[in-house]
Amino acid sequence: MKCFKNRYNNLSYIIFTILSLFSISLIFNNNVWFDEAYTLSLIQHNYSEVIEILKSDMHPPLYFISLKFFCEIFGYSILVTKIFSVLGYIATLLLGCTVVKKHFGSDTSMVYMLTIGAIPMSLYFSVQQRSYQWSIFFVTLCFTEALLFLENHGTRHCVIFVITALFAAYNHIYALLAVGVIFIFVNIYAFVKDGKLIKAIIISDIAMTVGYSPWIIPLLYQTEAAAGSFWLKGVEPLSVVVFASGLVISTLILAKKENRRLSVIFAITCVLSVQAIGLLVTIFIRPFYIARYSVVISGIFALLVAFGTQHIKEKVKNIICVLLCALNVACLIGTGIFEYNPSMNNFFNRFDEIASSTDTFLYCDSSFGILSYYYPENTHICTYSEPWFVAFDNIECINKNELSNKIPPNDTVWFVKNELTKTPEYIQSNFDLELVDSFKCDFNTFNVYLAKK
Repeated sequence: MKCFKNRYNNLSYIIFTILSLFSISLIFNNNVWFDEAYTLSLIQHNYSEVIEILKSDMHPPLYFISLKFFCEIFGYSILVTKIFSVLGYIATLLLGCTVVKKHFGSDTSMVYMLTIGAIPMSLYFSVQQRSYQWSIFFVTLCFTEALLFLENHGTRHCVIFVITALFAAYNHIYALLAVGVIFIFVNIYAFVKDGKLIKAIIISDIAMTVGYSPWIIPLLYQTEAAAGSFWLKGVEPLSVVVFASGLVISTLILAKKENRRLSVIFAITCVLSVQAIGLLVTIFIRPFYIARYSVVISGIFALLVAFGTQHIKEKVKNIICVLLCALNVACLIGTGIFEYNPSMNNFFNRFDEIASSTDTFLYCDSSFGILSYYYPENTHICTYSEPWFVAFDNIECINKNELSNKIPPNDTVWFVKNELTKTPEYIQSNFDLELVDSFKCDFNTFNVYLAKK
């Protein structure tokens, strides 16, 4: 019996290892899209410049500073930056084998990890050279420690809760929103349900406010700037679908009487509130939210599913685990096909035969971030500008009216744009465009034209 129990307990470590290897298997490619190219360009600057550039963008600095430090130790390369994100994914899974398993049991631990891997796009974000994966880790740990603090009153849990909240807030603006919701819930619970926690909660509130105060002014500036120029134009349908799915799952979990307890209600509040706030702001104030941003609470969602299975029959739980395993494999296959898409490599093999280092690349949209990374020695001209474009050292931003004087008549010019971008009139009036090639990058297709004067 003891041997069987040990094997059962070891199953959580086996799941952790397999899911970690799933993510590691996806890092061996050189496909980079615009946001990742921005990351790779930004970390080439010194630390003070990184912070100054980020003040004009919608990103807190912790991820980029941490990534830069990591790259200074292990080298600046796509592989190294992907590994940094994978470590965040592994850390998120590791919570299942440690904190979750210790306090909530092996079953909850396994369902948590399997749900992490089964969430669509989870593996995709695990290898993205962006702040999402580490935000997921810090938000998940923040939530877990806040819950343990409410249940056990342990000072250690309270300290970790505040520290991880600060780390999350300095990683991503929607991670800040997530920990804001966590703090609000903890405060309400303390004042309404458990007065013994009030003193510790007030101290935590003060510590969080003081700790984040250096970034409050940049945050206000970023929000004001984004209110007038943020790229999103309306409500993303997928964000509504994701919210509706979370609402349905939460309702199904609450339908079972045993699930109407602190851990489940806390998790549901966090999962739905972050999405609801994002959607309400987008609908009534300014489009600021897409489904991708809700990924920061995916670890809390995984805990919600795990908590929701604690009081169901063993046979049903086993069926759920089998389904989650199948979803994990499907996600691996789908993400692998996506990450190892040969389109860009095939394009570069063809394009390198007709292009040279003296050619000029011309852009009217964000495609400049991609090819300026792969062809750093060429001249890259963009016909619009944002303050954070200074992250790209080899991009020259000009006024579109100066275009005719900027490029000599005998230069070979390649005009590159997203296929969804309408070719501007000022490009058509200055050049005859001949479609030469195209390539797929992330979720977009880009067209490459030979631009003749």
